[in-house]
Amino acid sequence: MKWDAQPQVVSPVGRAIDEQLASRPRRQALRGFEPAYSDIVDYIIRCTHRIWEQKNAGLCATHYAPDCCMHTLNGPSVGVEAVIQGTVSTLAAFSDRAVVGEDVIWSEDAPGLYLSSHRITSHGTHLGDDALGGAASMAMSGVTTIADCLVRANLIVEEWLVRDNLLAVRQAGLDPAAVVQQQSLQDLTGDQARHRWRRDWIAAVRKGQSVRLDSKHPGAGPAQALAKAFVDKEFGAAAEIVSPAIEVRWPSNRRGFGRGYWLGCLMQISASLHDLRFRLDHCAARPLPHGDTAVALRWSLAGVHRGLGVWGKPSGRDVLVLAVSHLRLRGGLVIEDITVFDELAVLRQIAGGLGA
Repeated sequence: MKWDAQPQVVSPVGRAIDEQLASRPRRQALRGFEPAYSDIVDYIIRCTHRIWEQKNAGLCATHYAPDCCMHTLNGPSVGVEAVIQGTVSTLAAFSDRAVVGEDVIWSEDAPGLYLSSHRITSHGTHLGDDALGGAASMAMSGVTTIADCLVRANLIVEEWLVRDNLLAVRQAGLDPAAVVQQQSLQDLTGDQARHRWRRDWIAAVRKGQSVRLDSKHPGAGPAQALAKAFVDKEFGAAAEIVSPAIEVRWPSNRRGFGRGYWLGCLMQISASLHDLRFRLDHCAARPLPHGDTAVALRWSLAGVHRGLGVWGKPSGRDVLVLAVSHLRLRGGLVIEDITVFDELAVLRQIAGGLGA
């Protein structure tokens, strides 16, 4: 399907939540989906609202495949029961959790097979104990998450989840170094074969088998720019596709403007991780109001922590990064870059966690 086909399926950007949740007739052919959903954007926004705001965690059983697989930098989980339990545990820790949907950038990769990239900012109070934040701190939190979901016939069959967990730990008042040390020590116990997924993923990224994009696809330029920066170190050439006044939101409260700030975010990674390999895992684009274009890039990096920089003294560890970038293009230039990856999981790897 052409990236800008089906213009009747509109972005949630700039639309009030009451408008987004209003009932409407079906406006996209959704084979096998519940009648409540009018299109794929409505499916993502509405089922998220039903599960999280209305706290119907059991709906995961009708919205996730029994053998669904969820990928994160803390390891994969398989099965809908894990999804349900994770949802209940999060709601127990943050019972006032509110999920603000910022955008849904989607593609139909085959007839009836959709890939949605859903960006949210979740707000809540740490009212209960949880695995990441520890004992209830009563602290307020607000972090950005992007969930890339592969959807068929009302079921999410695979999901790639990135969350700003380093910021979440800091907002809970915890020492990230202590959390990372505890996680890495736990990783050293038990059957080490459970960490094979990370070695296999790193090996796949090093093969460099990126998805291919037509040169006219809006995501082609930004994807090529990331490869130029990370692999070829042509940072100046990479910056040619971004606006001089680009707005940047990256993990751990990296907030700034301009090409120099954008390049600084990329250089922090390049300085720390040597022998970098970049892989584009997926790309989608959708029209936005007023002629802008939204682009979602999911990408992976594999490198060796040999550089002194933002992630501490060189450890020599192999490191995997899974990231999703939501970009806004105007006149062919990127005017906004919202990138999310789990920086806490990166530090966990550097500290010796998640296997050899």
